[in-house]
Amino acid sequence: MKQNIKNILMIHLIVVLFFLFVFYTPTHFGFLIWNVFLALLPADFALLAISVKNRLLKAVFSLLWLLFYPNTMYMITDFIHLQYISTSLDVRFQYFNYAVLSAGIFIGVTLGVLSLEIIFHRFFVRVNDLTRLAVMFIMSLISAFGIYLGRFLRLNSWDVFTKFQTVWDSIMGSLSLHMIAFVVLFAGVQFAILVIYHYGGRVLINLSLDSSQESR
Repeated sequence: MKQNIKNILMIHLIVVLFFLFVFYTPTHFGFLIWNVFLALLPADFALLAISVKNRLLKAVFSLLWLLFYPNTMYMITDFIHLQYISTSLDVRFQYFNYAVLSAGIFIGVTLGVLSLEIIFHRFFVRVNDLTRLAVMFIMSLISAFGIYLGRFLRLNSWDVFTKFQTVWDSIMGSLSLHMIAFVVLFAGVQFAILVIYHYGGRVLINLSLDSSQESR
C-alpha cells in the first residue's frame, strides 16, 4: 500500500484539478464537481477496505463501497445534459462543452472501474475467471439498478440511511418493463467496460513480466 501512495495522490490531484477547472471556467456543468466527487468515494472506500486491519471497519468500508459504487457508472447517463447545449459541433464553443462533459464522465467511470479492480485484487485473488465474470455481471446489474433509481426516481446513496422506507417503497414501485429494459441495457454496457478493463490490465501485467524476464 505504501508504494502506491504516489499513485493515489496523483489520481486525487487530477480530480482536484478537474474540480478547479470546472469551478473557475464558464461551463454549464457545475454539477460535475459533485458527481465526480461521489464517483471518487468508492475508490477511496475500496482503498480503506483493503488497508484497515479491523474486520468491522473492513466490512463497513466494503459496504460503503458497494453502496456508492453505482454513482460512478451513473455518470454515463450524464450525456443527457448535451440536450441543453445542443449536440452540434459546428460551433467552436461546443468543443469546449463536449470536452468538459466527456472528461467528467470518463473520470467518474474510470474511478468506478478502478475501485472494483481494487476490491478484486484483495478479495478475489484466488477465484477463477468464471467467478470473476459472474461478480462483474452481478455488480453491473446492481449498479444499473442503482442508476435507474438515481436517474428516474432521484434517489441518493445516503437515502438508504436517512429515508429507508422511501427507498424501499420506490424500489417496489419501480418494477416495470421500462426498468427491466434499462437495467439490462446499462448492465451490458458496464459489463463490457469492466471486462475490457480487467483483462486489459492482465495483458499489461503479463507484458511487464515478459519484459522483466527478457532483461535478465
